[in-house]
Amino acid sequence: MVKTNVEEVRQVYLTLDAYRNAMEKLYRLAYQRSERRYVLTYTLGATGRRISEVLELTTRDIDFERRQITWRILKKRRPDYYVTLPMSTKLEDVLRRYIVLNGISDKLFPVSRQQAWLDVKRAFKEVGLYGWKPHYLRHAFILMALVEKNTIEQVRRWTQHSSYRELLEYARVVGMELDRPLVPW
Repeated sequence: MVKTNVEEVRQVYLTLDAYRNAMEKLYRLAYQRSERRYVLTYTLGATGRRISEVLELTTRDIDFERRQITWRILKKRRPDYYVTLPMSTKLEDVLRRYIVLNGISDKLFPVSRQQAWLDVKRAFKEVGLYGWKPHYLRHAFILMALVEKNTIEQVRRWTQHSSYRELLEYARVVGMELDRPLVPW
């Protein structure tokens, strides 16, 4: 089991504004250019999925009518573990356009994990996420979900964490901000 580095989570939390700004830039780039590096990076940031899960994504996994994606969860080490989650309107637009413009009929991102990692790092530089690792998008997604939804169970189910232990580290980091008064007076 990989332990969450609390300091990494705290660092990502401190730059959630950079994440929000980068996601807006990524959306525009992914929609306008429909290039793999932008669409891959946007998909990671918009879903909170692991890079290996996004690389497994096929056109058959996306249901545009119901606006949902079925993800194979690789962390569970079972070949038959899937979760179906809704997709945002923006992600739907980006994926639909990417599939059509690039003539994709099966795997959305038919590249190695190493190439995907390099694509994401290149996209990070273009949108101002300097020093970020691809997995930080998952951290940022979880932190944003905890701030927005305030329900750890919903976030646990969405991200398919097997226990609350890691998520409680995220919640503790988010809680730092909740301990402060809303206004200085």
